[in-house]
Amino acid sequence: MEQLGVGIIGAGGIAGAHAKAYSQLAPTVTLVGVADIDEDRARAFAIRHQVPFWTTEAEELLRHDEIQIVSICTPHHLHAPLAIAAMEAGKHVLVEKPLAVSLEEADQMIATAQRTKRLLGTIFQLRYEADTRRARLVLERGLIGAPFYAEVNCLWWRRPVYYEVSWRGRWSTEGGGAVINQASHHVDMLVHLLGLPHTVQATIDTVAHDIEVEDWCMASLHWDDPTMHASFCASTAAELETDVSRMMILGTQGSIQMFPFRPHSRDEARLTQIAEACREIEEPPYPGHSAQIHDFVRCVREGRTPLVDGVEGRRALELITAIYQSAFTGEPVQLPLTPADPCYTTAGKLEMARAYIARRAERT
Repeated sequence: MEQLGVGIIGAGGIAGAHAKAYSQLAPTVTLVGVADIDEDRARAFAIRHQVPFWTTEAEELLRHDEIQIVSICTPHHLHAPLAIAAMEAGKHVLVEKPLAVSLEEADQMIATAQRTKRLLGTIFQLRYEADTRRARLVLERGLIGAPFYAEVNCLWWRRPVYYEVSWRGRWSTEGGGAVINQASHHVDMLVHLLGLPHTVQATIDTVAHDIEVEDWCMASLHWDDPTMHASFCASTAAELETDVSRMMILGTQGSIQMFPFRPHSRDEARLTQIAEACREIEEPPYPGHSAQIHDFVRCVREGRTPLVDGVEGRRALELITAIYQSAFTGEPVQLPLTPADPCYTTAGKLEMARAYIARRAERT
């Protein structure tokens, strides 16, 4: 089997999950190098994960001929430039969520992947979990009838110290707050299971932290089907006993709840069909990041498109962008978004974010 070398850019906390997943594939997959602008962090990561090469320069890592796959685990605003540079250097790229901070950047990344014939993937590991695949199968087979309402909540608490990391809490580097960061997995699950909505009406605010970005959001979503609606709430200001992640889909003949997965129908025959469908889905041999990273490696070997490629990663970002645009303008936003939309570009999104910050300052 072909030997594949891996480089990791960004040696923060999430990079450890990538290193662990790749190390499970040894000896045919080898961690070759790590890059981080913090010298001590890069060195410590290399020692901890037995990586032979470390550097503070991403460009130096990308020149390494023994590296075929690069994981990008950096702050959000660096995803696009580093991914593009890596693909231009001939590497396949797996980017931590979100794919980018704007649709403009995402489209540049996707175009680069197509032109260089390199694979581009986005980390949304929940899609690989057995329960997610079971929920999708139940919906595809119509076993809960026609969906008419969904409710998605990501209600978490982040201490002020969390935002002391320099890139967090800033529109220019994090690209947003609770929606694009903490709730991006929830957004992706919604899109994966029900598709992109047609219209979004959203409100954001910053209620509990001294940061630029939102720590609270409420959105109402509507699909082309006039009977299908959803509510979405995300926050890092929810002082609950435990963080709440919840997704519920109501259908005309049953329901699905996630986190944990609980399908239900009052029709015993349907409930039996649901149980039979769920038994068709086996648990993956590895959970979380490992399941997705192992699949990405297989796709590189076999020349297949990953389940969550750049195009799929963009779908969650499109809904996130629509939520922000609606919140900034106070108006409903229709999807799909186009380059003419004010939040499509990075510069346009930042301009609208600055206006949001100014309006918020006037209230205080």
